[in-house]
Amino acid sequence: MHRLRQKRGYARGGVFFAGLLLGTCFHTAAYAQGAPPTPGQRELDDYEPVGGRIGSFLLYPSAEARIEYDDNILALPGGGEDDVELTLRGAARLESQWQRHSLEANAYIQQNFHARLSSEDAMEGGARIDGRLDIDRDTSARLVASIDSLVENRASIAIAREALEPTRFRRADALASLSHDFGALQMTGDAQIILLDFDDVPAQGGGVLGQDFRDSVYMRGALTAAVEISPRVSGLLRGQVDRLTFTAEEDQPDPFDRDTTGYTLEAGVRLELDNLLFGEIRAGVLHREVDDPSAQGLTGVSFGANLTWSVTPLTTLRLFADRQVEEGGSQLVSGNVRSQARLVAEHELLRNFVLEGEASFAQIDTIGQVDVSAQEYSLMAEATWRLNRNFRVFARADRFERFSDGDFFREFTRNRLMTGVRVVF
Repeated sequence: MHRLRQKRGYARGGVFFAGLLLGTCFHTAAYAQGAPPTPGQRELDDYEPVGGRIGSFLLYPSAEARIEYDDNILALPGGGEDDVELTLRGAARLESQWQRHSLEANAYIQQNFHARLSSEDAMEGGARIDGRLDIDRDTSARLVASIDSLVENRASIAIAREALEPTRFRRADALASLSHDFGALQMTGDAQIILLDFDDVPAQGGGVLGQDFRDSVYMRGALTAAVEISPRVSGLLRGQVDRLTFTAEEDQPDPFDRDTTGYTLEAGVRLELDNLLFGEIRAGVLHREVDDPSAQGLTGVSFGANLTWSVTPLTTLRLFADRQVEEGGSQLVSGNVRSQARLVAEHELLRNFVLEGEASFAQIDTIGQVDVSAQEYSLMAEATWRLNRNFRVFARADRFERFSDGDFFREFTRNRLMTGVRVVF
């Protein structure tokens, strides 16, 4: 039996994961661009694709084929059906070669095929554009926009467990930012809007599972200040305000008004210690208010870390950690609080052969009408071999486990083995 909470807990912190997660990731990624490349990111002159010139742009097409064995393709408790999946993917990247400013466009399409469960077959695709305008030496503007047609992973904690096939959804995302360097002080302001639209999905026992209640519009604005304390250490202060609106149709009303408004305040440091330890650590407060007068908001701790440690010239360790509010996938909850950490190790065994290992942990707690928690563990090992400029061979093995103190979250274990080849030009 689920433990019921009072109405004050109905909608605490109902921000959608695509909002806070993407907002945090953009802030972190913008800084991570200056970090030393890891073994898997290093460019090797005689192993990099040449591309094709189109005016002042270079075009890099690629194609990929991979085959994967999954011992629990539907992510069912106690084990389930195994299957073999073939995925074919085509992509292209167009990159400017200007001395000032930059423009990059990416597009992809992929189709997977399953040997046994053809209901899991799906096509995905999308496009993204990323442009930077250098207004002057100290000021730059950036615009990033993307649109994707996706299929929800069966292992997602928010997916409808009674679904006969994976849930399809579309995501549109636009982000604009402006940065200025005042010398010892760097200021960055950014604004973002994300639209999510989920399709209804056939139910296993017949009928249709409505997913309109998950449709949403998310808007946010943020301001980040970085103050140089020393040549290798900077202090950080970041503030963000955001608004989430669910756009469910009237034929699928919510039991309460889940729309929320919130803010995040964080302080931290950026480090660059002798090119060995590079990254940032931050902590602060996360607050949300709910439109429904019967529901009380949430005030809690916000934290994050993105650290890179060059243990040796051939080995790198990276640590990622954060606490965020994500979608719950149910009208009974207004979201989940996810506290997570991920450790990644990369080692250059040979100049063109890189090994990677990853371990992660997440604690998930519901906020809403039910009080349930879950823990997720995952392990991954991967090897990538660059044969020449055009061919890459890769292999991966991973294990995922979820445990829960109630049946609201599905417990399962999933093991996968995958190998493939990528051709780049």
